[in-house]
Amino acid sequence: MFINRKNIRKYLASFLSSALLTLSFSGMAIANSNIVIDADVQASLGGVFSDNTDNTNIVVTIPAGALTHDAKLKVRLSLNDSGKLSKTQTSASDTYVVKLKKSGNGSAKGKLKITQPIEIGIKADFEPMPNQLGEIAVKEGGRWQRMQANVYQRSNSTAVTLTTQTKGRYKVMHRTLQAQSGAAVERGRDLYFNETWTAEDYWGGTYGLHQTLNNVDPLSAVALGAQIDVNKVPEHIMDVLRGDDYSLKQALLADSASTRALVKAGALIGVVGFYDDPSSDTMTSVGLACALCHVKVIKTKFQIFSQPEAMTLLPIGEPVLGPPNNELDAGQIMASTPLVQNGADKSRAHEYTSWGPGRIDTRFFRFLPGSVIDDGVSNPSEIPSNWNYIDKSEYGYPLTSSGVLLSTPHNDSLAAIVERGNDFILGVNGAWLTDNTVIDNFEFGTRPPQWVFDAALVAEQVTPGNAIEESVYRAKLLDLQAFTNSIVSPPAGDFNESMAVDGMRLFFGKGNCVACHTTPEGAGRPDERFTHIVENTPQGLLASGIKVPGLRGLAYTSPYFHDGSASTLADVVARYTSTSIPEVPSTLTFDEQGALVEYLKSL
Repeated sequence: MFINRKNIRKYLASFLSSALLTLSFSGMAIANSNIVIDADVQASLGGVFSDNTDNTNIVVTIPAGALTHDAKLKVRLSLNDSGKLSKTQTSASDTYVVKLKKSGNGSAKGKLKITQPIEIGIKADFEPMPNQLGEIAVKEGGRWQRMQANVYQRSNSTAVTLTTQTKGRYKVMHRTLQAQSGAAVERGRDLYFNETWTAEDYWGGTYGLHQTLNNVDPLSAVALGAQIDVNKVPEHIMDVLRGDDYSLKQALLADSASTRALVKAGALIGVVGFYDDPSSDTMTSVGLACALCHVKVIKTKFQIFSQPEAMTLLPIGEPVLGPPNNELDAGQIMASTPLVQNGADKSRAHEYTSWGPGRIDTRFFRFLPGSVIDDGVSNPSEIPSNWNYIDKSEYGYPLTSSGVLLSTPHNDSLAAIVERGNDFILGVNGAWLTDNTVIDNFEFGTRPPQWVFDAALVAEQVTPGNAIEESVYRAKLLDLQAFTNSIVSPPAGDFNESMAVDGMRLFFGKGNCVACHTTPEGAGRPDERFTHIVENTPQGLLASGIKVPGLRGLAYTSPYFHDGSASTLADVVARYTSTSIPEVPSTLTFDEQGALVEYLKSL
């Protein structure tokens, strides 16, 4: 049989062409079946477009006038879910391709542009864990990158973001806040709650603080900001508080012996008693640990008085790590010590009592040998929050209000800031800023003035070396740094979800908040400082300006600003919208300011 090769090639070409055409139509059918939104958008009107009004998985909101041209909106469910996830990301939804294209019948010239952000909301398949944030991520360069603007709405399990891109691939990613783990963290935890760094000689020997604490009753201690770990309260005290003998309860809370029992049991957080007689509950000295300022408890209600009297909320409960103890009235506590009541610092009592809860002025520690921190200015400053340092440090995060040190993933500035505090503030014989500095892998943010270096050298000559053996001291400081790096902020509390989305738009738009709060954690540029944010211009060692703090967990850290001059987030926004701060427009309406508050509460 004779076979014509030309005919074979012709028949094969015809067959392949037909097969490819069939596959092409089949592919188009599959692609079209994945289109979940296909809508015409009038630029002047905008609109809200969703895949399913009864069970919405994705919604795109386009403000009126946000597009330069009328457009076609297409949203496609992507079958290709590739893309590299970071170790902190957990995929929590399908992937959607969102595309806006200029309408073909439009006569206007030029490319389609988005002049103000559009909103994309995607429903998550499951809720984030307490240490996770529900966020939308965009695929860029083969990786899933978190969007900077995000609000997670718990009522409908939807993450909402903003974009000005006409095309993108999006999905919900639950991002785990980064936290260090391991043996160093466990050792650091014990240090956080119990290590006094030998400063008991100063607190007890100079101030006589133990004499005050030996004679203060629990209700007075609570009024001064004491936080009590329910897991360590002596059983006989809890039995009384849970019982129905109201007279006994009231007597217990009015008896200083109860306070001494709490300290002896380690229940009064951050207060470490020292005893010449181990069988006695009367302190002969006292030291203070980090947890005093950086731990609060979940309060518990007790029926202290017989009904119908209301129950009393007391700071006895499970410890919460990291928030500032904004109830701690350190100035009032110090004003009640023998040194201030009847000693060398009696004339400054009014200065101590003027600080108010949650604020400390480190210059009052001028009784240290060769003190280097007395700048001659009253600068009581807020106790900072103590969380999310790994995430914040990725962008370079300044430590302390003035940003003395800069924390990055490559240094030990978090350990160094503790060494600085021990030496300059807590009365520990140290050698910071000298050749005997223990943690030398740190970076300055705002370099101290030369007189501080000079004074540190003088102090080192007066009391040379370190009170703690160097290798032990270094190990403890690094363990404490590890524990601090393990603390993350708690989940956001209640907030108005729709207002928070409006506030997000203002934060990144009209309000111009993002001009200073530039990082995904809401912090500022590492070298940026401001002197006009509060009414009273910072002086002394704060004269170089105040850093831009991170905003995560903001709802738990009132009062606000470094000097505590804003009691609420509404006060913060009102201050920013004053004419004194040109970076933020003073034209924000009352409702717009309220929306910004709700967004800040969502972080």
